[in-house]
Formats: sequence, structure tokens, C-alpha cells
Amino acid sequence: MRDATFDQLAKLVAEKPNDKNNPDNKNMHRPTFELHIGIAEGWFSLILLAVVVYSTIWCVQAVGWVDHLNILTLTTAIGLIVGVLAAKQRRFPPLLIHVSVLIFGLLLAFWQTAGAFYHGDIAAFVQAIHRWLNVLYSTGSSDDDSIFLFFIVTLGFVLAYSSAWLVYHTRNPWLVILANSVVLLINLSNVNDGFVIFLTVFLTASLLLLLRFNLYESVQRWKRQGLRYADDIGWDVMQAGSMISIGILIFSWFLPWGYIDPNAAQVWNASSNPWVQLQNTWNRVISISGGSNPSNHGSFRDNLVLAGNPNLNHDLVLTVQTDDDGSQYLMSLNYDTYLGVNGWTNTPVGNIPVKANNALLSDVPAMSHLVKQTVTITSPPGEQKSYILGASQIAAVNGNANVTESTTSGATIAWLSQNWNLNPGTHYIVTSYVSSADENTLRSVSLPADAPVYPSSYDGPLPPTVYTQSVVKANTQMPAELDPQVHQLALKITANAHTMYDKVVALETYLRTNYTYSVDIHRPSGDEGVSWFLFRSGNKGFCNYFSSAMTVMARSLGIPAREAVGYTNGSYDSKNHRHVVYGTDAHSWTQVYFAGYGWVNFEPSASFATFSRPLPNQFSASNSGSLSGSLGGGVVPPNVRNGRLNDLNGPDSGSSPTITAAQSQAQLRQQLGFGLGGLVLLILFASLIFGIWWTRLFRRYGIATQLYGRLCIMANWAGIELHTSQTPFEYTQELANLTPDSAVSLARFSDIYVRDRWADPNSSDHPQRTGEMDELPRLWRQIQPRLALYVLRHPHFLRWLPSRLWHTVQTLWRRQRARRRFNEL
Repeated sequence: MRDATFDQLAKLVAEKPNDKNNPDNKNMHRPTFELHIGIAEGWFSLILLAVVVYSTIWCVQAVGWVDHLNILTLTTAIGLIVGVLAAKQRRFPPLLIHVSVLIFGLLLAFWQTAGAFYHGDIAAFVQAIHRWLNVLYSTGSSDDDSIFLFFIVTLGFVLAYSSAWLVYHTRNPWLVILANSVVLLINLSNVNDGFVIFLTVFLTASLLLLLRFNLYESVQRWKRQGLRYADDIGWDVMQAGSMISIGILIFSWFLPWGYIDPNAAQVWNASSNPWVQLQNTWNRVISISGGSNPSNHGSFRDNLVLAGNPNLNHDLVLTVQTDDDGSQYLMSLNYDTYLGVNGWTNTPVGNIPVKANNALLSDVPAMSHLVKQTVTITSPPGEQKSYILGASQIAAVNGNANVTESTTSGATIAWLSQNWNLNPGTHYIVTSYVSSADENTLRSVSLPADAPVYPSSYDGPLPPTVYTQSVVKANTQMPAELDPQVHQLALKITANAHTMYDKVVALETYLRTNYTYSVDIHRPSGDEGVSWFLFRSGNKGFCNYFSSAMTVMARSLGIPAREAVGYTNGSYDSKNHRHVVYGTDAHSWTQVYFAGYGWVNFEPSASFATFSRPLPNQFSASNSGSLSGSLGGGVVPPNVRNGRLNDLNGPDSGSSPTITAAQSQAQLRQQLGFGLGGLVLLILFASLIFGIWWTRLFRRYGIATQLYGRLCIMANWAGIELHTSQTPFEYTQELANLTPDSAVSLARFSDIYVRDRWADPNSSDHPQRTGEMDELPRLWRQIQPRLALYVLRHPHFLRWLPSRLWHTVQTLWRRQRARRRFNEL
């Protein structure tokens, strides 16, 4: 302390006096205008902060979600500058600053987005926002990239501003790192492995920022305390910190990676999870597909938007070993609802758990054989859920799974892995039903309008010509605003086709013959995809457009059809006797429902080979295998149905899928597990909130008053009320009688508290002077658990808590009524 005083005195002595009579000082007056730009924390801290933020923003640009992301660089710089200025000013309140900056950020993002997408036409962008709001309040999906760009630009500005505010005002760089890391990791999961450099730069800059900021805070504390420190301590500490940071990164690089707890992962993959539901809503209302998608090797979600270039890369996705000729496509999921402008989605779905190697005997085609495929994952596709790939229709998997079914029609939408994940190196065996129906058999199937309908009272065997009406209704759905030219074109194409199969083949052939496969397309925002492709695209498009056009035209003729997505059969590797599937093999095609024979694949996309149909009696009964046993190849006996008799009664039967007792019990256990998990999370969240409230209770008072107030509250919870006539000694004595183990600690606690509150602060026996205040935390640690145990044994608060809550509700209701009456006067 004496050295610090001496340094300050020496500094004062060294200053030259400003003597007006000294002619040598006439030019030493201060300038009329002096500009000083600096940051107390140093420019290096701002540079590190900028590196942290820009490593996140540039990663977003590298992903290339939409066009024009280059504007983020300027927006982020503006956000950082505004954040620093807002954090350093002391004239205006923080709330006013935040609101003003948020409005400024929205206007900046609006202006930049309108300039990028609409050449500065503000009215056009306002109309786009209006269309998006309509989608938000409906069940549709958006395909306007400008909305996503608007959100991402706003996010970039807010992220930069909040980062500067958290560092320079709230002094909490940890929150900066947490916020930026969340955005960075989301984007890193959508870029090539080489872009991990962003993570390396981010981690290095983050560690150095923490080190630099903590060093600055320590130096300021040392100055206030008058402690001496080396002038070059900053350089030494930052140099050592850089070496330590690099060492941590190198050590982390060699740690094991890729571990995912399958049981914990199910909490996040469940469709009932609020986070998953939020993701689904985000994916529905925010599009990043209207322009060029980021490079990917297949991305499957609950919604399929007819958009721009899919930008598929040639990454190796998986390999398949199969016991058939290897011509089967690998389906991920299918869609039954066409929304027009907003693409494809599904009716409400539910999950049915299926044990490993257990066959799902639902909707088994009358003529089908089993195909077994061994799938080995090399690079998992971008999946919203853990979809299992296999030839449609999947019968069983050698792992526990959840079957997603439409609650409206009962049709299978997809299979999901239940307690295992599709990580690199994962392999599974999937057995599927594949149609054995030849062309003549399929030609014998009539249109749903001409098929027989059996009453609900009919209990005999149903012929394969009977349609499941709920499936027909769900898969002939059409949007009300669909261009009528689509139906007229379908009628023209199928004019000379007399059977349902021939009509479907005519649609398939027309598209393959008259349209060209191309990914270089740009559908105008707001145009319905099928109509645009058929009449205004220049007769070019890629698989999503071909398959959607065929599916929608078939539906317009009353033919049940749906959109299927997944991968083609890839290319055959003769050396290893397997099929190799790349990202460029991601595909979509059309499936048509034939009564009794299930869903049959059709390939409308030009440049892709059509599906070959089996020859008559190619798969004979002699090749049949046991479905419940080895699940080997063979013919499934005809007329094996799932027993959904009510579904056959008509379109308004409203029946639900039949679930076996074992599946029902498994589903109940799953629901109980999610319920208990949610309860545990709720308890943990409540405990966190209670802990924050409890630690901040009476924080404006001294420690003695804080602890005494908490003591009174806990005692009140046990029914020991503090009366106005009681002194602290009398009240703590009452507590001591009820908790004898705490008697000594309570007596000492009350003595220190009373003297702290009412003794003369200048007296020698005041606790602040004697150092007895330091005993209070130790005494409280002894009293609190014993008093808490007494509260648990005597939970008096359970008696008055409901009445107090009811009293609070009544009070609020009376105030509301009084306010309403006052307004009516």
C-alpha cells in the first residue's frame, strides 16, 4: 500500500505546473477539440470478440443456406459497433437501448433483404412477408428464401450486438461463447468436414477472450487494492494462455468421438418432444430451398418442398448387400398430403413400437415376396428423425423400431430406429415385402370408384380387390386451388388407357418422354410446383417435380398415389458383391396403391431406369419362407390382412389402427417413460428456479439479515410463525426447542444477529469489528439442513399453499372486474 501511495505522489510531483506567467507554457494549453477513441478493456479484447463472432457468421455463410448471405459480414460489423457503443454509454436506460437497437436491426435486415431479393422493392418484400404470415397460421409450408434470409440477417445483427453487450456491459464472456457456440455447432453439422477450421478458430479465440477479460478484471482489482504487478504481465499471460489453448485443442482432437447414448438420444428424437415439434414448425414455415440448397448427400424431413437445385454431392452414404437382384430402391418415408405451393407433408401420425425381428403384419400385399437387405451406414444422410432405409414395404428390422403410421388412414409412413442410431459404421438387416404382382395381375385391379365395397357386418374372407377406403381417401387428396389444367392434361394422356395400371403407365411414359431432367431450375416464388413444372418450366425439372406431377395427375383421376423419397439402388460393386449408394442417388418417385397388392413403385423421372415387373409365377409358393422365423425370402400367403375391418366400411368409418397387446404394452411403457422423464425435467427446472430465488432472497441486506430472513421463512413453512411480540432470542429459542440438535448453533446465530442489528457500530464488541460475522455462513450450514428436515416432517405449507393460491386468483379476478367496471363508466 505504501509503495502505491509513493508512486501516486511521485506522479503528482513530476507533473509540470501550468504557470500563466511562464512564457514557455504559452503553447501548452489543451486543444479546443480532442478526439480520443479507445476501449478500457483494450483493442485486443475487441479483436478477439470479433473473431469469435465472425467464426460463427462465416460458418453460416459457408453453409450457404440461401443466396446473398454475403451481406452478413457488414451486418455483423454494424452489430458489433452498435453493441460496443451501447455498452459504453451511460445516458440512456438499458431497456430503451435494447428496444431501439432491436428496431434498428429489424429495419436494417428488412432493407438488406429487400435489396438482395427484390432489388430494393420494399412493397414486394412486404407482400412476401404477408404470404409467409398466412403460412404461419395455416398447416402449409413456406418456400420463400427471402424470409429465411431476413431471419438470418436479423440473427447475425442481434448475435453481434448481444455479444458486445455481454462482454462490455454485463461482464459475462461465458454467455457470449455459449450463444455463438450453439449457432456454430448447428451450422457445422451441415458443412463438409474441412470447415472444422471454424470450430478451431472459435475455440482458440474464445479461450483467449476469457483469459484476456479475466486478466483485465484482475488488474483492475489489483489497482483498487493498491497491489503491484509487472508491467508486461499482459504479454506473459496471453503468451502462456495461447500455448495452453493450443494444447487443449490438440489434446481434444485425439479424444474419442462419435459417442451417443441411445437412450438419452430418444428423448430428443421423440415426435412428442417439444424441441422436435418446434423444429417441425420451423421447417414448415421457414424455407431454405427456394434457391440453391447447401451441398448435401440426402436430406429427409417431414415436409418436401418443390424448390431449386438439391445440390447433391458424391459422398458415400451407405452400402447394401441383398439376396435379390439389387434393383430395389431404399425408401426413407412417404407423403400423403399435397399442399400445392407449400409442397408435401403428412396427415397426423402416431408411433407403434416393434421389437427386433418381429414382423409387422399390417397391409401385407396379397402377392409379394420377402427381400432381405444388409445396410451399412458410411455417412448418415441429413435426417430430421432416425429413418430406417429399406425396400418398401418394410416387414421387420433386427433392432427395436417405431413404425410411424398415419392416424387417418393407418398407412405406414416410415420406420424409425428406437434405441440405436444411424451413426457411421452402423449396419442393420431389414426385411421388406416386395410386390410379386405381374403386369396382367395389376391390370386386373379396377379403379377405386369401380371396386366393390363390403358392409361392416361382413365377416367372411375379403377378396384382394377390396380397397381400404381410408387409404384411398388420404391418397387422393388434392389442394382446392390446384390448376384445373393438371386434371385436363391427365385426362388427355390417359384417354386411350382402359385399366388403372395402363393409366398409370401412360402418365409415367408421358413425363419420361416429354420432359428433361435438370437441376438448374428456378421456380418463381408463389407458383404451385406441379402446374409450373408441367406448363411453365420449359419442360425441365428434377425428380421431385417428376414424381409430384405423376402423383398429382394420378390423384386427379381418382387413383390413390403418394410421394416416396429415399435412394435409388446405387451402383453395383462386383468386387465386394454389394451395392454402393452415394449422395447423388438421393431420389423421389411415385407409389400407386393397388387393391390387395399394396403399394407399387413407378419411376416417372427421365434418365432413370423404370421398375421391372415380375413374370407370372416367378415367385412361387415353393420359395416361401417363415415370416415370423428367419424372415427369409419367400411368398407371403395371399389375403393376409391386418384385420382393420372398419377401415373397409367406407371413407367415414373413422377407425384406428389395430395394435397387438404386446405393442400396446410397449407403447404404454414408452409413454410412461416419457412422462416420468418429463416429470424429472420439470422437477429439475423447478429446483433450478427455486435455487435462484432462494440465493437472491434478501440480497440487498447484510448477511446476518439475509440468513435470519431465510430462517424465518423456513420456520414458517413448518408452521412456526414469527409473532410481532417475539424477540429474535425468543423466536430462535422456540426453534431450538423443536430442533434440539441445532440449539447451540441457533443461540450463537441469534446473538450475532442481534448485536449486528442493534449494537453500536463503533463499539468494540460489534460483530463487524470482532470478526464474528465470518461465523455466520458456517452456522447457517449447520442450521439449514436440520431445519429443512423438520420442514419435510411437518409440511405445514401444504395446508395454506392452496388457499393462498386461490386467494391470489380471487384477488386478481376482483381487480380485473373492478377495472372492467371502471372502464364501462
